[in-house]
Amino acid sequence: MEKALIIGLGFIATNLAKHLVDRGFDVYITYRSIHGSKALMMKDLLKLNVKPHRLDPSNYEDLMKLINNVKPNYVFNTVGLLSGSWNELWNAHVEVPRNIARAILSIDKSIKLIHISASAASGKIGNFIKEEPAHCDFSYVNPRSDYERSKCDGERTIKELGNEGLNYVIVRPTLVYGYYNDHNEFLSLYRLVRMGLVPQVKGFIGAIYVGYLVRMLEKLAVSEEFRNTFLYATECTMYNLGDFAELMANFLGVSGVRLPLPPSLIGLFLPSGVRSLLKYINVQYDCGSTRGVLGDVEPAIDVGVKEMVDWLRRVYG
Repeated sequence: MEKALIIGLGFIATNLAKHLVDRGFDVYITYRSIHGSKALMMKDLLKLNVKPHRLDPSNYEDLMKLINNVKPNYVFNTVGLLSGSWNELWNAHVEVPRNIARAILSIDKSIKLIHISASAASGKIGNFIKEEPAHCDFSYVNPRSDYERSKCDGERTIKELGNEGLNYVIVRPTLVYGYYNDHNEFLSLYRLVRMGLVPQVKGFIGAIYVGYLVRMLEKLAVSEEFRNTFLYATECTMYNLGDFAELMANFLGVSGVRLPLPPSLIGLFLPSGVRSLLKYINVQYDCGSTRGVLGDVEPAIDVGVKEMVDWLRRVYG
């Protein structure tokens, strides 16, 4: 039985752990603390015999010990922050993946690292974005915010360690939606809709259903075809932002008041970290790499929003 070690406990990590268990992997997952919705995530994973380990991934020695003890075939790094100080973002997006990569190189170079980055790592470099010819080369990318720059710096760090023998794949997902997602942007929207306020926002966004993403992560890990590369993860269909609110209202049974909002005003209802990503409205990402891994996939927004409503109800009532 192959072993998978997932660094970080959260929305994507929990879905990934459940998927890998279903696929016959022996799954280990790390966490820093368990509180709030993460307690429910862990409860679900323990039922599946996922093996939890408390770990601060910025502690290199502890990380080394864990990888050496588990001896995984694959390590999936899901650690990330949407907002914070520069030091916090740098630690999460650069120091943590560097520690993981260095530990793998020290212990066993056959271990494959799947690093989950973000579509924003390149910055906004046009209204149609595809993988740049030279990875995170400033001739092609333009990360401006601390979030974008730290994501790109983390990718560059992994790429450099690839020159020392690291086997890696970097995945840049667009907006991820589905069960276990209580990130601020969707929690804020859920609370607005529960109050009877249904924002009608015009503008399209690239996104990927978490069920598709975890399938993609597994395929990238086990396939020898993908090595020392990076790619975007996104559905080919772009979604109207207003559809997320409408579907939430439908699944909650809320008629509500429709509030037409231009994208420039929706930021008033969102946390600061999310507001910085509004510039990506109407930006399309090339879905060719995703299609190459998964084949054609159907739009899943109905399923994914229903799952989010079910999860948010479970956690917040």
